[in-house]
Amino acid sequence: MKTILSDKVVRKIAVLLAALFLFPFQGCNYYYKVQTVSKVTALDIRTYDSVNKYMILHQGDSAWNLKNTGVNGDVVCGRIEALPPYRHAYLTTDPTAGNRYRNTDNHNETYILDEVQLYVNDPAVPKFHAGDSVQIACTSIKKAEVYKKAPGRTTASWVIPGVVLPVLIIGGISIAAFSKSSCPLIYIKKDKNFEFAGEIFGGAVYSSLERHDYLPLPGFKSSKHQYKLVISNGLPEIQYINLAELWIVSHPKKSEVLPDRHGRIHSITMPETPVQALSHSGSDILPMVSKPDKSCFLFDEEPSLTGDSSAFNDALLTFSIPEKTDSGKLLIKAGNSMWGDYTYGEFTRLFGNTYGNWIKKQGKEPAEKNIHWKEKQRFALMVYLETKTGWKFMDFFDLIGPLGARDLIMPVDISNALITNTSEYGRTIRIKLESGFKFWDLDYAAMDFSKDTLFTVNYVQPSYAITESGSDVTQDLCRDDNSYYIQKNTGDQGLVVFQDSPDLSGMKKSIFLHTRGYYEHVRNYTNPPDIKQLRTFLIPGRFSKFSYDNHVQFMKNNWAFATENDLP
Repeated sequence: MKTILSDKVVRKIAVLLAALFLFPFQGCNYYYKVQTVSKVTALDIRTYDSVNKYMILHQGDSAWNLKNTGVNGDVVCGRIEALPPYRHAYLTTDPTAGNRYRNTDNHNETYILDEVQLYVNDPAVPKFHAGDSVQIACTSIKKAEVYKKAPGRTTASWVIPGVVLPVLIIGGISIAAFSKSSCPLIYIKKDKNFEFAGEIFGGAVYSSLERHDYLPLPGFKSSKHQYKLVISNGLPEIQYINLAELWIVSHPKKSEVLPDRHGRIHSITMPETPVQALSHSGSDILPMVSKPDKSCFLFDEEPSLTGDSSAFNDALLTFSIPEKTDSGKLLIKAGNSMWGDYTYGEFTRLFGNTYGNWIKKQGKEPAEKNIHWKEKQRFALMVYLETKTGWKFMDFFDLIGPLGARDLIMPVDISNALITNTSEYGRTIRIKLESGFKFWDLDYAAMDFSKDTLFTVNYVQPSYAITESGSDVTQDLCRDDNSYYIQKNTGDQGLVVFQDSPDLSGMKKSIFLHTRGYYEHVRNYTNPPDIKQLRTFLIPGRFSKFSYDNHVQFMKNNWAFATENDLP
């Protein structure tokens, strides 16, 4: 089912919706809110700097711009500059409310969404003057106020109402502050609101890595024979969305279905959890992976325990298999970690002011070269089968983004597996999942040895797709070609609507979003590149060791802070 409505009808719908919902509100109802950080850490400052926040330093009744920011231990370094006049407009605000700003052709005040207000009230800190080079201990900074768009009020005027962005807290730091990157975010319409559903084509950070993605949308129901979802740009990135189509799979009610990373759909009827699950060091992780309960194995054992100098981590899964079986389907529920996302941000910082040129160069490299590097660094979750001649690589689970776990499936040929017979578990095989240090969170693992059941698939193109400004991008999303829906700015959103397919007797529906695209991080680093350290990343496993070393340092720097905040 490829064409739902004619081009003429699509254009009419887009124009009508824009006229009814968008145009009366343009440039009017824009609001921001204040996120207050009461204990500012070195990590906070580095995070603000990495996403190009404009830092305003308050001392008494004076305010200054802190430029060329750097962090040395727990000391913030920088240069004091006078604020331009327009930056004085929102120096103070009500932190408990949504506050309005203007966004019109004559009064564009969206710059305030990049501001961070830092308040210093330590008498020991000398009075600031323009041109001063300063060093300020984090303990001298009383608080930080981060100005952010208030989506609940701002988008209330748009055709995309009720979008609730996910708010995750890690160590007292919001995900928006901790995360340096993400992928296009997907929200699905449930009842009256849009709910976060996942991310698409994770890790496709330059054009040569453009790829397909197949996002499960459990619980997604049609309303008035339509499915509605939002594609959103949540962080400083440019997102290039080539294709967005809905797969409506009708299958027997007693089964489930999932597409693998190649787009092949498999049924699930009898999943069986491992009879044994061990980490590389031999620790029992079976309680963590036997059911999807968010109690995860984090691939975080130290090299001293694993004996691996690259800090690679393994999950060794043992499964009982039936007689006369030569294939199975590996099922996992897993996600990329926030720590891995943060570590990648630290890696990009090493490029300094050459980052933009590096991204352009990577976009011209063969995709196979970049994918090979990703595998060698264990960004992808590698899957191996134990055979009579040792561990054999099967395939990998690709990156899915740091904001949520996803159900994943992989067909596994076990015809050459090493089969062990035991009195307790019968015939067993072993599968190994391998990751870089803290790159993945594994919540659940199982195998299904049943044959795929019959099912039907309707491939549904968008009926219409419009942006928050009323632009019609339907044709950009209808096919895999050279036409892209481009989201250039943080906060850009597109509403995409699909028609439902007919119900089939005795069958139920599972919904998947098939997309293709890539995205590019927007970074304006001013530091010079660290060429010596960058060259080390040509070594396989270097990124995993980099992650481990950073984690050791991070825990050392933040132990006192974490301990204090964990006290009852």
